[in-house]
Amino acid sequence: MKSYNHNRRERESGVFITFEGIHGVGKSTLISALADKLSSLNLTVVEVADQRSTRIGKALRDINLKSQFGVPSYLTEALLIAAARHQNVVEVIKPSLISGDIILCERFNDAFFAFQRFGRGLSLNLLSSLASAVAEGVEADLTLLLDIDPQIAFSRIDNNLEHRIEREPLAFHQRVRQGYLVQARKHPDRIVILDASAKMNVVFQSALTRIKGLLKRRQLLYAGF
Repeated sequence: MKSYNHNRRERESGVFITFEGIHGVGKSTLISALADKLSSLNLTVVEVADQRSTRIGKALRDINLKSQFGVPSYLTEALLIAAARHQNVVEVIKPSLISGDIILCERFNDAFFAFQRFGRGLSLNLLSSLASAVAEGVEADLTLLLDIDPQIAFSRIDNNLEHRIEREPLAFHQRVRQGYLVQARKHPDRIVILDASAKMNVVFQSALTRIKGLLKRRQLLYAGF
């Protein structure tokens, strides 16, 4: 098995950007559009789907979400998510950072505190330990939080609810949203809130402006772009 140096300076050659929010806010669509735009600027972009960018992660996610496996306890749910998310780190995120790539990642550890802490009520100490173990020292350089009223979000996907977490009652998704907003208040230097109820082109331009600013500070983009 290939090993990776855990030195933080080496991993900072790449850029790690995460996208957070409740279901139905348009994270995947936004990431895809941003990846196309950044690639057109001759930047190497890696898209990471939460829990789904490795074969192991996909299998764990299926166990967690598909009805034929039964309904896991809240702790089991958190552990399965942690395992799948960690596999993303070791297989995709760390190698891409070392290669100097720009990583656009759908959800990361902020989701633990939104979904498992505020949504499920699990222990903060437990989730902090899980988040630390998952990340292995990897930290997001920028987090874009797509914020929206859950009722609006679910009006977009109501006829296509994929899995059991999407089918949770509205109150659950309202708690998750509040959890994200609490995280944003705790980490204002990293987490930027975007209004996901706006038109997609507006959200896209807001996100692109933030990302370009980060890349210019890291001297990966020239001022003219």
